[in-house]
Amino acid sequence: MRRILLVFMLVVATLQSCTTGPSGKTPPLLKTAGGLEYYWVKKGASVKAEFGDLMALRMRIYSGDSCLYDGSASGQPFWVQLTQAAYKGSIQEGLALMGRGDSACFYPVSDSVFKFDLGTPKPDWVATGSKLRLEVGVHRIRNEEGEITTFMLQQGIPDSCRTAMGAVRFPVKSGNLQKVKADILQNGVKYRLVGSMQSLDGKVIREFTEQEPYYFVQGQDQIKPEGLGTLLSSCAPGDSLWIVLPSWAAYGNKSLPEVGLEPYATLYFRLRILPTR
Repeated sequence: MRRILLVFMLVVATLQSCTTGPSGKTPPLLKTAGGLEYYWVKKGASVKAEFGDLMALRMRIYSGDSCLYDGSASGQPFWVQLTQAAYKGSIQEGLALMGRGDSACFYPVSDSVFKFDLGTPKPDWVATGSKLRLEVGVHRIRNEEGEITTFMLQQGIPDSCRTAMGAVRFPVKSGNLQKVKADILQNGVKYRLVGSMQSLDGKVIREFTEQEPYYFVQGQDQIKPEGLGTLLSSCAPGDSLWIVLPSWAAYGNKSLPEVGLEPYATLYFRLRILPTR
């Protein structure tokens, strides 16, 4: 999973300029243990983000007085996952200090950002050794593991339904309780799915009806996301099941704006697997 600042890919691709940075004097700078310089704009959240949490941020990024990215232009926050810092002075060190409602200004070294966070060459127009200015506000914090655990408790799903990959597979009805190899989905055979893809709060993202099911040929990687296909591969025609995919096993940091799916979305499927007619 890519770390924070994937949004910079947009910056590198467009190299667009926006408004200049805010005027006025910079408050005295603080430093994290790894050397990241920053100052608080607003501080006071009682609960800080923890490693593994998903953070929705409002962010502006400057190189000098040139604005490289203005997240307020879209009106939507973008999601990143708080991880251990990959290098000293990483923006992750700053995010680890923040909670919901906090805002701060960080100064990571541009060379490290492009090398470690992006894995792309630093553009020539960004001076070697220069520091970027990131104005960051925390809009929301999610603990995905906690959300999945709460969902399982509310739905009465036992812990035994958690898989090795961290997903949940809960059989509602099995078409063949004594499955043998010949009973499970067979490679090269066409099947259909009926049901829905939802968010954990019940918002329906996609529906697969009897009239318009989702058709797939087993073993040809036609089921997306791939994590769903993996969990269905050991099922049999006639099975009804619920599946919860954590974001990293679903679409990760990708969004599907055409269906209202935000980055790092946890997906909940209610499905029946049927043979083709």
